[in-house]
Amino acid sequence: MVKQAEKHQFISVEPSPLVANGQQVTFDLKAQVPEKLVREKEVYKLDIYYLYGDEKRENIATYNFDFGNFLYENHTPTITRQLSFPYEPAKTTGRLMVQGKAVDKEDGDMAYTKPKQVAIGLNTTPLLLVRNNKFTFATDEFKESVDQPTSLMFYFQENKADLDHYIGSNLPTLDQYVLDNVPTQKIKIIGYQSPDEKGANIAAKRAKELETYYQKQLKTLDYSGKKVTISTEVHNNGLDALKEKVKASALPKLQIQQVLTILSSEGNMNEKQLALQQTEAFDYLQKYVYPSMRAAEVQVDYNRSRKPDYELYVLAKQIAAEKADADALTEEELQYAATLTPLLDEKRKLYEAAVKTTDKWPAYYNLGVVYKEMAEKDYRPKAKQALLAKAIHNLTYAGFRNPSAKVYYSLASAYHQHEDYMEALQSYEYAIKQGGTPEQLQVIFADKAALEIQTGQYDEAIKSLRYAGDNYQTNMNLGLSYLLKENYEGAEGFYKKALEQQPNDALASYSLAVVGARTQNEQMLEENLRRAVNADSSYTQKAIDDLEFAAFREKAAYKDALIR
Repeated sequence: MVKQAEKHQFISVEPSPLVANGQQVTFDLKAQVPEKLVREKEVYKLDIYYLYGDEKRENIATYNFDFGNFLYENHTPTITRQLSFPYEPAKTTGRLMVQGKAVDKEDGDMAYTKPKQVAIGLNTTPLLLVRNNKFTFATDEFKESVDQPTSLMFYFQENKADLDHYIGSNLPTLDQYVLDNVPTQKIKIIGYQSPDEKGANIAAKRAKELETYYQKQLKTLDYSGKKVTISTEVHNNGLDALKEKVKASALPKLQIQQVLTILSSEGNMNEKQLALQQTEAFDYLQKYVYPSMRAAEVQVDYNRSRKPDYELYVLAKQIAAEKADADALTEEELQYAATLTPLLDEKRKLYEAAVKTTDKWPAYYNLGVVYKEMAEKDYRPKAKQALLAKAIHNLTYAGFRNPSAKVYYSLASAYHQHEDYMEALQSYEYAIKQGGTPEQLQVIFADKAALEIQTGQYDEAIKSLRYAGDNYQTNMNLGLSYLLKENYEGAEGFYKKALEQQPNDALASYSLAVVGARTQNEQMLEENLRRAVNADSSYTQKAIDDLEFAAFREKAAYKDALIR
């Protein structure tokens, strides 16, 4: 069996060399063996593994050519599977190996074929992307905003005014305000609607629905006897609101101007809607702008006195240690106290106390940020992933209570760093739909595009980067997307723009050297590889290991570039 396998088995790998993308190396391996190797008393197996470093072995899979475990292709037993293993820089120069073994089913005796190399090394070019994924604590404006209203947003289905009670709704948070033990409480409810919705009074119905809900909950839940005043407003002029949303969107400037021109033109809203449907921006409006306008806002205005910082800090520590009652501080006071210490573990304890006592979104959000920052400082891979999982847990609850661009971008970034790519992509999408400043949205689209590159969705990445602004990250990732799509002229143009924005950037120069290697332009390779290693000496070893330069190892252009 072993001799037959060594002589007649067929192994193919796609891609070859293997490609590192994200934190995984994924490939297809097809194996075929002669039909005479499929027997009742013996079985032929094929072990697939990766050798790297000092002959370290990463076992990947075993193909079992036993009845029921393969298919026939042209009368030949065939197994084709997609396989993967985790990427590490040390694996860049490894070898993908296979070794067959014939096993006697009765006594377990084995005979092995000679190990065979079927692919060499890793192409790491898809890793030359730029990510941001930076998020930090919610801005604490306790001192400045203690007398300012707190705002909760409620989103509705198109043409509907019914409150949704699904998980993630702000209704449980609103109930907490009903329960607050304060002398007086002013509630202001503002109803909104999007310009494509039918009926002029949907915004009023949404405001009325929330007013009715709040009054009902007061009768059921409030025993403090506080004086509550509720007022409502209606903003049903969807045209003006739409203009403001468009101005604050991530649409390109020309598309923004085109939409604003239509909105400012003569004619009724139906005519303007028809005109908008003919624009490039319409898909964006439908996907990200209109849903954010189908809403109502509840503003809660408190007038509370503020304790000195030292008192807040001492009381907060006592609450965290369960040595003081939870109601010794308001939720705002407790969360503000957490900003008074630079120690992450102490912040964690205070925000955990805030979560237990307030159940409000800033407590969950800031606790998530604490875990994220703890993960960044931890060098142990498993501990880092565990801390990121805790960050995701708390950021998810923050998103339920405050579905905003900031919160969902932070959640997406945590998922992204935790390598939960589908969840990250969904959270990026949801963050964009919440709306935000143009700067916020550009950051979100830029990191969404980075994730799309990591998952091989180069066309989708290019679409996202249209809304990511003209900056270094955008141009670097456009360059990489075009490079991976083998549009080398386009890639070169974007990398050069990135170098204009960051003239001494090693990654941009190195990427241009890769373009030079792929286009057989030795001058481009030499000039840019030299710039890269002069800017950052670590690129010397990277160039030595990089399979992109394998064909140039003995050429003067390559050798001279590495002489710093």
